[in-house]
Amino acid sequence: MSWPYIHTLVNHFPIILTIVGAITVLFAMMFQRRAVWEYALVTLTLAGATIYPAWVSGHKASAEVHKVWYIAPGAIHAHSSASYLSLWIVGITGLIALISLVTLVRTREAVSPARVLRVLVGLGALLSIGSISYTGYLGGQIVVESPILASPTPPVIAPPVVTPSVTPSTQPAPTAVSPSAANPAKPVSPTPQPQTP
Repeated sequence: MSWPYIHTLVNHFPIILTIVGAITVLFAMMFQRRAVWEYALVTLTLAGATIYPAWVSGHKASAEVHKVWYIAPGAIHAHSSASYLSLWIVGITGLIALISLVTLVRTREAVSPARVLRVLVGLGALLSIGSISYTGYLGGQIVVESPILASPTPPVIAPPVVTPSVTPSTQPAPTAVSPSAANPAKPVSPTPQPQTP
């Protein structure tokens, strides 16, 4: 299994978890339900936990696809720079969400985390959704919206020229020639018979 394939499998988890978590934080702030807060905090914690595997697999995949013909120059670098920023934003938001979840679980009568933690989770979720969405957009431009693949005429790619190379190890061994093969015998033609009247 290649790194680009692994990255394709893994990279959607932090994106989806961040978007769902941020939307759930909004609902939790509006309705102030403990179960909604718990769901939002668990989702953002999981987003923070899955961002690192997505970043590592993407970093390894970039080395393999850096010189592929259909990838526009600079597309991988732009996605890589945005992913590094998302790594920190989503990772820190996930850590704050985990701290908020632990404090919420320890306080049985609380409906939501402490005010400071609510504000930090809300800001982190807002920054995370913006950062991860932009990173995902740039990642999609690498292949899905590649300008080379989107052109109406396909690029002309010359097939590789294969030249046979003869080296001493690949030359056929000389065969021994027998004297009869060197001077083949001439066929004997039958002598014409005289015809009798």
